[in-house]
Amino acid sequence: MTNPQEAAALVIATNPLFAGAMELNPDLVGQSTWWTSSSLPDGGYRIEMTVGWGDCPAGCINRHVWTFDVVPDGTVTLVEETGDEVPPSLPA
Repeated sequence: MTNPQEAAALVIATNPLFAGAMELNPDLVGQSTWWTSSSLPDGGYRIEMTVGWGDCPAGCINRHVWTFDVVPDGTVTLVEETGDEVPPSLPA
């Protein structure tokens, strides 16, 4: 793994809710599933995966965020989860 896009792809593969996630684009209206990244000292990346629902054209009323660390060998570790409870009816 050499870049944040590869790290995000590894994270996206861990949960069907993340399917179709794209890097956050603040100019894109209605984006309901996105990721952001930051570099870790060991050469890996921290990936924050956000899934939103409820009127996403207006910015999503509800959101849940998973934070993962992805180390250079590709190991993905969940660091924390925050936000609204994910409803069971949310399509995966």
